[in-house]
Amino acid sequence: MKDDKLFLTYNQQMRKLRNDKHIDCAGSIHKKILIRAGYFNIVNGYKTPFISGQDANGNHIYISGTSISQLQAVKQFDDQLRSFLLKYITQIEEETRTLAGYKFDECNENGKIPWYDTNAYSPNKSLQEKMSVISKAYNELSRSQLDYVKFYMDNHKQIPTWIMIKVVNFSTFIDIIQYSKTDVSHSLCHLYGLEDEQGRANVKLLIGSLHWMRKIRNACAHNERVYCLSRKNTPNKNSGRILERYFSSLCPGYSRKLDQRIIDLIVYFKYYLPANEYKTFMSELKNMLNNLESKIHPHAFEYIRAQIGILNLSDLDSLIRLPKDDIEYNKSMGMNFRFKII
Repeated sequence: MKDDKLFLTYNQQMRKLRNDKHIDCAGSIHKKILIRAGYFNIVNGYKTPFISGQDANGNHIYISGTSISQLQAVKQFDDQLRSFLLKYITQIEEETRTLAGYKFDECNENGKIPWYDTNAYSPNKSLQEKMSVISKAYNELSRSQLDYVKFYMDNHKQIPTWIMIKVVNFSTFIDIIQYSKTDVSHSLCHLYGLEDEQGRANVKLLIGSLHWMRKIRNACAHNERVYCLSRKNTPNKNSGRILERYFSSLCPGYSRKLDQRIIDLIVYFKYYLPANEYKTFMSELKNMLNNLESKIHPHAFEYIRAQIGILNLSDLDSLIRLPKDDIEYNKSMGMNFRFKII
């Protein structure tokens, strides 16, 4: 076993940071940071922005003046970003589930064709595909410990769509949209402006954006690092950046970088959030970035900005200014919402 893997007291950890890594860590304030965050979480988790190179032995060299307080500032930013993004993702997830469930029943004779009937899904999908998504949804409902799911299981012949769509995993919900009749996905696309240049529903953008939200939501829920999340561009797996109109309106660099990053989520929010909510979101995000910039070395901040996928901070202001139609919920989804409550 290597020495650096052995148990170290907090004082030994502080000496290791000072002597081996040349990271400033001394005194009670720095010790408290280590005690509360843990060496692995704060050092292994957030040292990368401060690495400037390697020595002859392959050991990392850190930016001169790097301190444990600066690593803590990056961790605090990431913690804040995690909670911040999760708030908006869960809001959008809940809304799209509600709207999709309503449209699903509406285009199935107002719910007379139940969700567990293959006739409720697109005729363009194979029977096997439809049976697979129905089976996944049913299995997830069967395992649910929620009181209202058990109530419907025990007291009614069927679980209504609005409960099924609320309870199933995010990935299963996305599959349901994909396999549903086109009215479901197209209504969501037109509601949020997820359209191509001819005004046609861009289902690829709908599905791709929801999948990226799902991945980030899961990372947030498992307390993973968020600022550096990315998904490689693999065309055969339909992953990577989706080049839509907002990216096309920014500088060409966004069209050349094809891996998905947090900036992609920021762009997707432009579709899913009403204009005033998007402005609020962007204002809070810019404040978080400005606060971080004031606390760490400029090179470290530039690394984080690049990992988020922002080529220039002024692009955030450009995104706010880009024109966006209002989300007309009543017009797009119908004025009379009919939820069957039993």
